[in-house]
Amino acid sequence: MIRSMTNKERMLKMVLEDNNLRELYDYDSSDYEDLYTAYYSNNVVVAAVARFIKDFDGSDDESQFKKVYNTVFNYIFNNLI
Repeated sequence: MIRSMTNKERMLKMVLEDNNLRELYDYDSSDYEDLYTAYYSNNVVVAAVARFIKDFDGSDDESQFKKVYNTVFNYIFNNLI
């Protein structure tokens, strides 16, 4: 049975599929199909992204998704580059 993705899993996928992020931090986005796997990843960036998304309030408001997306990238680029 195929299970549908949650909003948080869709957000995780969207962030982790960014080409620049994948190239900079050397991970395969297909390894992370759910928050649990990403949250406990040995890759610091993947785990950080999962932690941000996990704490997201679950709103369906598209502006919230964009805000979280921007927050994730700003945090990573300000703290790891």
